[in-house]
Amino acid sequence: MSKGYDLFGDHGRNLPTPHGSGARPMYADMGKSCRPDPNRKVTYPQVVALFCLDSHNTSYFYEREDGTYYWHHCRKNKDDMFVDAEDIQLEMFGNPVLSKDFIMKAILSV
Repeated sequence: MSKGYDLFGDHGRNLPTPHGSGARPMYADMGKSCRPDPNRKVTYPQVVALFCLDSHNTSYFYEREDGTYYWHHCRKNKDDMFVDAEDIQLEMFGNPVLSKDFIMKAILSV
């Protein structure tokens, strides 16, 4: 019989911890940092939506601290453009409603 760890007889209690630390396994806290902090503060400008046209052309839709919105268009071989968003249907709670016509008009106008 070869020397090894009995994974089923002792339920893994004799498994060595990674890197020989001895205190805690390396992945003991995995997944805990993925939960959002319920007390976090919103930082502005805040990204509301992101639209990738292709690998080099992207448009971002941001919200400012005063509640207004704007577009940030990034295009290959061009300077970034910042355009104030107008004619937005705002929701009472949450993010604005972005219709397909509104999005396509704003993205393709650049």
